Amino acid sequence: MSSNASSKHPVRVPPEKREELYRLTNPPKVAWPSIAVFAYVVGGIIAVDAAALYGLIPLWVGSILNVFTMYPFFHVMHDSMHRALSSNIKVNDWIGRIMMLSIGSLGSLESVRIPHIAHHRFTNDVKDPDHYFHGAWWTLPLRWMTVDYYYVLYTLRSGDPRARKVIIDSIPYTLFVLSIIVGVISFGYGWELLMLWYLPQRIALGLIAFTFLWLPHLDGDENGELGHIHPAASTAENLTAGTTMRLGNEWFFSPALLWHHYHLIHHLWPTTPSYNHAKVWKLMEPELRERDLRIQKNFDLIPTLHTGSMSAAAAQ
Repeated sequence: MSSNASSKHPVRVPPEKREELYRLTNPPKVAWPSIAVFAYVVGGIIAVDAAALYGLIPLWVGSILNVFTMYPFFHVMHDSMHRALSSNIKVNDWIGRIMMLSIGSLGSLESVRIPHIAHHRFTNDVKDPDHYFHGAWWTLPLRWMTVDYYYVLYTLRSGDPRARKVIIDSIPYTLFVLSIIVGVISFGYGWELLMLWYLPQRIALGLIAFTFLWLPHLDGDENGELGHIHPAASTAENLTAGTTMRLGNEWFFSPALLWHHYHLIHHLWPTTPSYNHAKVWKLMEPELRERDLRIQKNFDLIPTLHTGSMSAAAAQ
């Protein structure tokens, strides 16, 4: 799925909206709302771990709390992958790297960026790496909770000429994280590591894959059963039908889905700071409703196809 800038049939942007759209869809010097999320994740993990290790709360409580402190890390890491945290690329990337380190990810920011960008390039196509997150219902939790392992494996297998350099450059980072894990275990804190790090990390990643990688790419099949959006319905020939918009109960979905209930906005303008998705939708709603949209209403899984007045072929 192309972005709006590279699509054969981009969404029409009226001249009077171009300046505001540019402002909303490009990174500021510092995305302060995202920095606030960064502080919440890092500070929350430190506070929960300290409380558990000092015996102020049971380990199982710390484990549950760390799911909620780790979950929003995706917002920061994901926006960093798209260079939406800061117009300064070095600042942007270092924030993303620290965010990955804060949850003890063995994969570096760069090693997961390659498959995610491939997902944007080939959304729902046979080459889309995110097909991994769809399958038989009983396999889904395992698929979702191994998102980082799969992404690193994809990078190793991708054949992308950049991948070899990325993997080699990531070795010091991975060894550093492994050394911390080995050190903590050697000091006799293996159980604490499992409860405060590994279990909440896996659960948080599972929730992230469910909400950001699976939910926005659902559709009904020919029998009305839940399935993946079919490639033929979501290529660059029909740009706006490749992923969904979830409308209704925004008061709940904005914090719960970290602004990605407007997932189509992200695919059209990937450098948009996530907290601006709602503003972009409000600005561009009339033009977007000219096109085909898959709209998930409230808590629906299967979207309703909104057929626009302008066909994909005519929307040039």
